[in-house]
Amino acid sequence: MQRPRTVPLKHERIADALAADIQAGTFAADEPLPSEAALGRRFAASRNTVRQALAALTEQGLIMTRPGVGSFVTFHPVDAEPALGWASAIQQKGAVGHVRTLSIREVAAAELPTGLLGSIVAPAERLLRIERVRQVVGARTISLERSLVPAVAELDGLPEQGLVDDSIIATLREAGLVAASGEQWVDVGTLGERDAQLFERTAGSSVLVSRCVTRAVDGTLVEYAESLMDPDYFRLHLTF
Repeated sequence: MQRPRTVPLKHERIADALAADIQAGTFAADEPLPSEAALGRRFAASRNTVRQALAALTEQGLIMTRPGVGSFVTFHPVDAEPALGWASAIQQKGAVGHVRTLSIREVAAAELPTGLLGSIVAPAERLLRIERVRQVVGARTISLERSLVPAVAELDGLPEQGLVDDSIIATLREAGLVAASGEQWVDVGTLGERDAQLFERTAGSSVLVSRCVTRAVDGTLVEYAESLMDPDYFRLHLTF
């Protein structure tokens, strides 16, 4: 019976070391990595092993390789700034963003976590639950977003029609739901089995967890959003 491999292969160790350098800013965004020959000398590895490591970094969305030119860093850490929003932050950082809606379905208002958020009044007896993932270069999932919004009459048919311009904010605005105030909490959590599959990571891996509630002028709910974010791609930035 073959035992499971526990020691990473050499190209995996090289990829991990280079990924750490990229995420720490040693190799800046849009800058070239050292040549394959230079990396081979640094890690005492063959060119084939270095190429395997670079291929792994490409799959992670950290670099891109231009034939005959070299490998360039594509990793752009995103500041999780509430006023900017995740989508705008990703676009301004130059990362390629893609949002995929997993589901939109009607649920009971009891799904709101009132213990955490205090008293929230929804302008409808039912809610719509919207679940989406956000991806960057290499189709790597960097965030899983679950939103609860009021199932007002203006949003009838949303599960079939989908979001306006793939945007929850635009969809809510068209329905007359406009945020006037809000609260947000960010802490560290871990991935469960199902969520880990979406991130293609091991269950129990650490993630940033953002919980945000926005309210209309009259205090009623506009949106409650919970986002699980890959800490390799997000960091908190607050302006006072």
